Amino acid sequence: MATGAGALSVETDERSGDVLVVNRTAADVTRVDVKEGVVEETVATGANPNHVEIADGTAHVVDKSGATATEDTVTRIRLAR
Repeated sequence: MATGAGALSVETDERSGDVLVVNRTAADVTRVDVKEGVVEETVATGANPNHVEIADGTAHVVDKSGATATEDTVTRIRLAR
C-alpha cells in the first residue's frame, strides 16, 4: 500500500494498532489502519519531515534539514482513542 513520496520513518500507535508513516518528499504523515489495510488520513507537516514518535496519544513529527530558514520544527498530531 502506498503512503506517500519518500516514506522514511514509521511508528506504531500501541493504543489503536495504527501505523504512522513519515513521507519526507511529500511533507506529510500518513496514518494507516493495518488491520483493514487502508489509509485513514494524511496530515501535512513542515518541509522535510524526518522522524515520528508517539507518546501519550500524540504523534510528534520532527521536520529537519532545512525545514525552515532558521530552525527545525515539530508537528503535533493528536491521535483518536
